[in-house]
Amino acid sequence: MRYPFPYNTIEPVDIPATHQVDVYTVRAIEGAREAPEAIVEASLAAPLGMARISRLVSRDSRILIVVDDMSRPTPVRQIVPPLLRELALGGARDANIQFLVALGTHRQMTRDEIAGKIGADVAACFPVFNHEWEDPAALHDYGQLDGTRVVLNKAMYESDVVIGVGSIAPHPAAGFSGGGKIIAPGVATEEAVGEFHWRSVHYAQKEVLGIRDNPMRERIDRMARMAGLSAVVNVVLDGEGRMVHCFSGDPGEAHRAGCVCAGKFYRIRVAKPETAGIFIIDTHPLDQDLWQGVKALCALECIVPDDAAIIVVTPAPEGVSHQHPGVLAFGYRGLAATTRLVLDGHVDKITAHNMVQGGRLIERTQAFMVSPGISHDDMHRLGFTPCVTVQEALNEAARRKGKSARVIMLRMGGEICPVAV
Repeated sequence: MRYPFPYNTIEPVDIPATHQVDVYTVRAIEGAREAPEAIVEASLAAPLGMARISRLVSRDSRILIVVDDMSRPTPVRQIVPPLLRELALGGARDANIQFLVALGTHRQMTRDEIAGKIGADVAACFPVFNHEWEDPAALHDYGQLDGTRVVLNKAMYESDVVIGVGSIAPHPAAGFSGGGKIIAPGVATEEAVGEFHWRSVHYAQKEVLGIRDNPMRERIDRMARMAGLSAVVNVVLDGEGRMVHCFSGDPGEAHRAGCVCAGKFYRIRVAKPETAGIFIIDTHPLDQDLWQGVKALCALECIVPDDAAIIVVTPAPEGVSHQHPGVLAFGYRGLAATTRLVLDGHVDKITAHNMVQGGRLIERTQAFMVSPGISHDDMHRLGFTPCVTVQEALNEAARRKGKSARVIMLRMGGEICPVAV
């Protein structure tokens, strides 16, 4: 069996017939579908849990549209034009509309990247700002939540209407992306982002990934309400990255409905994974760096048995994580070891969460990596056995696990939610 990867920098792998091979991927819709803008327009005309967005605004409304960054596959440029038309229907003036990019603690997007994300025409006509999570002047204290100060970008405080634009897919820290996550931790402080992610790794991955109502999501929803999130426009993409549904309206109700829909595409039943000896996964579509690509390891954690061989395939053109060098300084580690590093002040919580996301799988498996963007030395530091090609990794995995070991392939590892059955 010849298996290609979604990257022109990584060669296909030939799997001998001695292996039983099962391939799993996010579902795709067959045949014709509506144009993306038509899908968004229909959703805006019939929002969930609230009146149309056009009825929230007036000529004098100060409107903030919060969008996700380039690390997410959301086709923002297809969503914004119908959203702007909806705002115009309510009398909103272009001069009162601005955009905020929800970076979390990711690197800032360049002007060219912003134009590519939201559309060159929109970027030229409206103010677009990166979230400045390190600048106190760009932040505002929205009050207390369970004894913790909620400090987020102040642009929401200065706006009358705040609209979150994103996509919905399984997420290892929040259950699903989308909804209020565009606000918390999307436009939060480094400390808040770290606390959110650090709390999430204290739950087993299969208790969070692909589950909408979980302790982390409850906190997200409450913080977003405190910040004044008025509405969301969230889309669901299929296994080929094409928009198939849009859910707009109340941040809670629309997101909950969207998660039900997304689950039908992304929650994939994997038959008897405990009988497999080798697992191969790519990080698509979260391929920018391994900080994002680690989500593929989170997906594997849900189904991989102890001592299995795992092969992680990722282009990672920006390496491991320029923003968080501590990941490479200490490598992927389990929860107990990483907790000691946090308590001793050696790593911050946001770095620590990423270390655990990779480490708790690596510490119980035989882990290989193939990546043109990450050096072999860096792979070693993380805890992987580096390989130049997937073929090389498979050959070594087969030598260790047997030439007839069952192989499970997972496509779209950055978003798939495998469920053992």
